[in-house]
Amino acid sequence: MSSSVQVCIQPSSELGTGKLAHVPARRVRNPPLVEPTVATFSLGKRLPKVLADLHVPIDTGMSSVTLQYSVHACPRRVRREIGLVFPDVVGRESGLLFIPTFQKTVSAMIAGGSDSQAEKDEKLHLFYRWGGELVGRLQAEGYWADITDPMSGMALFSSCGPSPYPDVEGAEILLHYRPFNIGCCFVLSHPQWGTHIYPATAFTLAPAAVVNRVLAEMTSSEH
Repeated sequence: MSSSVQVCIQPSSELGTGKLAHVPARRVRNPPLVEPTVATFSLGKRLPKVLADLHVPIDTGMSSVTLQYSVHACPRRVRREIGLVFPDVVGRESGLLFIPTFQKTVSAMIAGGSDSQAEKDEKLHLFYRWGGELVGRLQAEGYWADITDPMSGMALFSSCGPSPYPDVEGAEILLHYRPFNIGCCFVLSHPQWGTHIYPATAFTLAPAAVVNRVLAEMTSSEH
C-alpha cells in the first residue's frame, strides 16, 4: 500500500470523478448532529478483527490518536450518489451518518518529500486503526458501518460500488470548509489547521446517540 491521501478535487459534477452533486455551501442546510470535536482515542496493540481480516501490514506502535470528528446526516442531494460508493446502503441512505475526521499534521497535505510521506503513512495507519475499532464496535451492536480508504476513496470493509468517496469534497459539503485553487486542482483548508491535515471519513447506519456513546467509550477504553 502507498499512502497518497486524496488531497485534491478536480472540477466535475459526478461522484465517480471525485465530486458530489451539491449546491453552494451558503445554501446547504445540513447542520452537524455532533459539532466538530477534537478528542484523543485509545488504540489497542491488537488490530480490530475487521482490519486483521484484510491481511495488510498496519503499524500498531502508536497507543492513541488525536483527531477532529463530527457527525452528519446524509445530505438529501447526495443520497443517490452515495449508493454508488456503498451498494449495501441503497434504500437506506436517509439513515446514513457521515463522520468526517481530520488529523493535524506537521507537513502540509500537498507537501512532498520523504518526511511528508512518512507522516502520511503514520496518519493513514492511525485512521485505519481508529476506523476499524469504530466499525467493529458498531457492527457488534448490529449496525452497518464502514470507512473509505483515504488512498482510493473506496469502501474498505463492505461491498464496493463503482465510485469513490471524495473526502475533500465531503468536507466542503458537510462542514463548509472551503477548498482553494492551486492551478491543477482544489486543496482543502481547515479553519484552524489550514492545509496541515489528513482527512478521512467513516459512515454508519447506527443512530447518532449510539455513535456518540461508542466514540465516548473509545476515548476511555483500555485495550
